[in-house]
Amino acid sequence: MKQRGKIAAVTMTYNDGYKIKEWRQWYDEVKSEIDLYIVVDNGSSPDYLQQVKDNFSDSVLIERKNNGGCTAAYNDGIRYALQDKDVDAILIFGNDVRFAKGAISELYKYLYSDKKLGMVGPAMLRKNSEIIEDYGVNMGLFNTKFLYSGREYSNNFPDMIVDVVPGGASMSKRSFYEKVGLQDEVLFMYCDERDMSYRAKRAGFAEGVTAKAKAWHQHIVNPQPAVRVNTRYMIGRNYVYCIKKHMSLFLVIKYVICSLLVNYLGLIRNLFNKQRRNSYWQYLRGVKAGLVNDMDNNKIWENND
Repeated sequence: MKQRGKIAAVTMTYNDGYKIKEWRQWYDEVKSEIDLYIVVDNGSSPDYLQQVKDNFSDSVLIERKNNGGCTAAYNDGIRYALQDKDVDAILIFGNDVRFAKGAISELYKYLYSDKKLGMVGPAMLRKNSEIIEDYGVNMGLFNTKFLYSGREYSNNFPDMIVDVVPGGASMSKRSFYEKVGLQDEVLFMYCDERDMSYRAKRAGFAEGVTAKAKAWHQHIVNPQPAVRVNTRYMIGRNYVYCIKKHMSLFLVIKYVICSLLVNYLGLIRNLFNKQRRNSYWQYLRGVKAGLVNDMDNNKIWENND
């Protein structure tokens, strides 16, 4: 059994005052399992930044000057963690994720139980429930399968090798980031797990999930958002970007043609449903942006998305 090294946890935040109370509570529940806690602020307001300093005075706080999305913020935290040579595991700890007591330690044990494992994750449960949200994800070109979704949690579920572990709750070996590299900052947010999965496999690493660790994705949403990122645009754009980056030209063309047909048909069928019509339209805009490599527009903000 490998002697336990240091576990560093990285959390990113951006004007999250509406959930800071819960975030602090969930951190307190598991902080004894974390050796180094790194909070990366993505350019929040001075008032909110002070709240972070007051609530997480025992953490390392990295203050970014601008919003780099999930990818740039997590990368800043990972880089800091890698500077400590005693850190041999890095946990991505979303501030709307609650880990069960002992789950972080179980992730570490599982991570080092097999040399081929580079990144692992817990059984992710729906908010305040014992129902699985996902137990890892397997990916195809046209489908994404959330494993065990909707089933009641059991700690007897087998450990499984999967394509993607639950987002916001992954633990990786330091060697994983040293060999695979950091997150692709072009993505900004969404599809970063997919990109990392392709790269991990090429580097010889597997990703796995274990039911011995469980967490809840609490999905705390700002009740009065001033702005909201257009998720459908970003997902459509980044999905195409990832396919172009990792797959053949034939598969890129195949996906884009099929995606355009499906979403145009969906748009036509929902002409009189503003919300659904807008969802299809924004995805189509994203597909086009990904196809022409228009990856700079990360400020597509709409309240009606």
